[in-house]
Amino acid sequence: MKHITIQDFPESERPYERAERYGVRVLSDAELLAVILRSGSRGKTSIELAREVLGLYSDQPGLLSLYHARQPDLMKLDGIGRVKSLELLCITELAKRMTRAVKHPGRRMREPEDVAGFFMEELKHLETEHFYLALFDASGTMICYEELFIGTINMSIASPREAMILALKYNAASMIILHNHPSGDPTPSKADAEVTRAFTDACGLIGIPLLDHIIIGCNTYVSFLDSGLLFEKNDHYSFGKDT
Repeated sequence: MKHITIQDFPESERPYERAERYGVRVLSDAELLAVILRSGSRGKTSIELAREVLGLYSDQPGLLSLYHARQPDLMKLDGIGRVKSLELLCITELAKRMTRAVKHPGRRMREPEDVAGFFMEELKHLETEHFYLALFDASGTMICYEELFIGTINMSIASPREAMILALKYNAASMIILHNHPSGDPTPSKADAEVTRAFTDACGLIGIPLLDHIIIGCNTYVSFLDSGLLFEKNDHYSFGKDT
């Protein structure tokens, strides 16, 4: 039986030809990946191989499989060797860095939803907790954001000291802290509340208010401000409001 390749497809169904004629946006996830893979294996087209990559992890189908892919797992697929696995990992890392590059500081934030939306794509798929600090000027424009630490949140590592140093360094008018829950459930824990209390107290000492603590879940979030959980009351993100 003859091995079917992409070249055996009608021209209208070949990813390269479709991309050139209509633009890459018309390609499916599997077709985009097939273009990157370039070739399949014996008895398997590049599109079929791409579909196997996208189904690598049954609990994280589609692009999420590629997002979390590890080289040993990729190399278990017939048609993916050392070079192709590294190419796929490099493409994935570039996509992650492009996302971070597009999300540059300089945006005005009016509500907790604005801040959560800014960080959602970067944090919602992570498998460990990442703790961030976002600093703002008096108008509500984000000056910068910094990843303070990676790991389960607790007071032994979530010390406010570094955050206070950064806030003073950048002459910030206010700050927001946020982190993700890898479980996807953003419900605050006792440790989250303790960290919020510690940051609130530290912010009070230097006169730079903590406006919120936001916990990112899977396409959802919890704002300590909106939930009435802040230890120091703020009516809203008063900065950035049109006057």
